[in-house]
Amino acid sequence: MNRNRNRRPGFTLVELLVVIGIIAMLISMLLPSLAKARDAAARIKCMSNLRQAGIVLAQYANQYRGALYPVGPRGPDDKPTTLGTNKPPHERWPVISYNIKYKTPLPYDPAAYFDTGDRSQWPQLMATFSAKDFTDPTLLCPTDYEPFEYHSYILNKHLIDKSVKFSTSKFNGRSTSEVIVAGEKKTDERDYYMERDDFQRLVEPYRHGLKFGSNYLYLDGSVGTRQYNEALTGLDPWDPLLPGEPPTP
Repeated sequence: MNRNRNRRPGFTLVELLVVIGIIAMLISMLLPSLAKARDAAARIKCMSNLRQAGIVLAQYANQYRGALYPVGPRGPDDKPTTLGTNKPPHERWPVISYNIKYKTPLPYDPAAYFDTGDRSQWPQLMATFSAKDFTDPTLLCPTDYEPFEYHSYILNKHLIDKSVKFSTSKFNGRSTSEVIVAGEKKTDERDYYMERDDFQRLVEPYRHGLKFGSNYLYLDGSVGTRQYNEALTGLDPWDPLLPGEPPTP
């Protein structure tokens, strides 16, 4: 009797199974909420990164008479050329806008290897460099896993083609809060600019799910989330019209 009286009470197998079942049920109920919270945090972080890009571009505009972002000399079509994949990595717009100092030590001097004019060697030379050395970390969306050329955002080149500056305020009745400066690119695309007829090929329509779509940076510095069909409603937001300009057929 003394031995029975001193024996510690324990859980039976049935009680353990009930407790395990309750815990499993609670976890299954919490997981969707946790996933939604994680996705919301990533979307907000992406918006913060785009907002930071807007600040950087505004600072660039203050230094260069309202120019939205760096571009190259005018080409045969009398439009500014881009500073993207047509240039070696140390001459692309993120390095210029963000005033990126190359991480040291680099295996080679990029100017010595890329400024030779022989573009056929670029693919081999790029194998010796990391795109991280020429890109600011804020140019990455948290949900964009290993994007090509280590950047998630592309600029709207249509604005430069139409000589739009940060001071431009009239767009045939549209406000600066509706004119897109930058958006999210598809992971497997290399481009740094979205040019005419490239919207479907380059722009990621549903980076943050079917419900939200993708994030966009607007001319007034704000950042918003729009679905693909909303981004294409009415005038193409990547190609806003200036006063007196006819719509593109």
